[in-house]
Amino acid sequence: MKELALKELIRSKEEKRILTGRISGIEDEYYKLKGEKISCAIVWYEDIKILIPSTHLGIDKINKSMIRGMLGAEIDFIVMEIDTISNIAIASRKDAMELRAELELPKLKINDTVRVRILAVGIKHILVELYGKEVIIKADNLQHTYILNCKDFYFPGEYLKVRIKEIDIQNNVFVLSAKDLISNPYKNIRKYITEAGEYTGKVIAFPKGNSGVIVQLDITNITCLVRVPARFNNYPHFLDNVLIKITEIKQEKKMLYGYLMRIISEEDSYGK
Repeated sequence: MKELALKELIRSKEEKRILTGRISGIEDEYYKLKGEKISCAIVWYEDIKILIPSTHLGIDKINKSMIRGMLGAEIDFIVMEIDTISNIAIASRKDAMELRAELELPKLKINDTVRVRILAVGIKHILVELYGKEVIIKADNLQHTYILNCKDFYFPGEYLKVRIKEIDIQNNVFVLSAKDLISNPYKNIRKYITEAGEYTGKVIAFPKGNSGVIVQLDITNITCLVRVPARFNNYPHFLDNVLIKITEIKQEKKMLYGYLMRIISEEDSYGK
């Protein structure tokens, strides 16, 4: 296996072939092309260590925190140097991205469905690779429902199916949507929720600019913007269980409105 892997690495160097691996670590290595120690992403190709210097990762902010965010992500690379004695190779993700973009991006068009790699995950967005281009997908384009933290749903190294909503290669504009390819729970919302109905849920957010809280309903993954009446002496806290009353359903705008009726204590929850 080692000999086969070595041959593939040599072909990558000589023929500019794209190989794929998963980032599994970070090391500071002496990089002779720069004459200094530099942070490198580590990819193992069988038992051969591939060093990808941060300068060749194709990322804007070159620091360890950015590399840490990509741990577990699958990436492309092209080998630049090989040391067969130490079983170490130096490779460039940036070169592979540029080649992949040149070969694949011109084939894409609006409304195409493609699979992208998840590279890193933030609270309100994820970073994916679309054939050599890094693209941010905001939470609004991931699911129809409110996402408190993308890290609860998405992980580096996974693949995600998306639809291309906008693409302008020359101006580097790419808009992708995952929610376009999944069912919209608001279409059948009145099957589960009705105006004036009372439902239990959990407080998950406190939206800026709104006098209220966002409640995740127990019977569905849909959330509701809930007004807190002035009569409440204690404002609900994060993850409090509450009882709310639905006042309005705006199906097309994917919005539910209601007001707080009661904060459910642990004693209430357990029937004490």
